[in-house]
Parts: sequence; structure tokens; C-alpha cells
Amino acid sequence: AGCPEGGLVLDPFMGSGTTAVVASKLGRNYYGFEINPEYIAIQNRRLHKELGMFSPNYLTPETFEK
Repeated sequence: AGCPEGGLVLDPFMGSGTTAVVASKLGRNYYGFEINPEYIAIQNRRLHKELGMFSPNYLTPETFEK
């Protein structure tokens, strides 16, 4: 199965954000979910570095402790 260009990719366990990066680079939209604050911070830094999305400090593990 595949996703057409402009389609939507769902990633319920984003981890480090690989699917989000690849989907974006291939012209797909994506929704991703992650509950681990450490992985969320990793994703945000990665998406900022590779795609220019978010601030590298957009969500950090400390954000979730408040």
C-alpha cells in the first residue's frame, strides 16, 4: 500500500520522527502521535533541523513536568 502525493500519512508512534521527515520530503501530509516527552523533544529538534519546522526548544521534557 502507498500514499499518493498530497495524501495523509498517520504515524501513531512517532519515535524520532523518521516517518514525518520522509513524508514531508515526499510531498505527503502527516499526523503523528507520541507520548514520551523525550522522543517529542528529539522529534522537534529533528524536524527543525531537517525541515525548518518548530523551534528546537518548542517542546522539551521539562515542558511536560509543569
